[in-house]
Amino acid sequence: MRYIYLIEIQNHNVNVHNDAGIDRDGGILEYCRLKEITIQAWSPFQYGMFEGVFLGSEKFPQLNQLIDQLVEKYHVTNNAIAVAWILRHPAKIQTIVGSTNKQRIKDIAQASDVALTREERYSLYMAAGKQLP
Repeated sequence: MRYIYLIEIQNHNVNVHNDAGIDRDGGILEYCRLKEITIQAWSPFQYGMFEGVFLGSEKFPQLNQLIDQLVEKYHVTNNAIAVAWILRHPAKIQTIVGSTNKQRIKDIAQASDVALTREERYSLYMAAGKQLP
């Protein structure tokens, strides 16, 4: 009983701005969020150091299928959906996309108008092969 109660309390504090909702894993992301240090995501479409992009990759079929659904829903590109996910992170991460293509930058800039729901954000996270704590 006590274990279930603690899980319920923990779940009620996820993404809540209170002391019980703080993740104290010692990670750099949480440290920067708590100290209000801006994090910049360089090459946000890459996975691994030299693997390539995850968008359209056969290695991430579930993720790309969900991104394609969100592209249809929000009428933006898959790049914009990926950046919208980053922009909605509680740490207020900024993206460095590294493109000189004007149209691509315009397409990606549409991410600032996409308000992914909490369910969509978590669904993308899990579709990338991650598990919620």
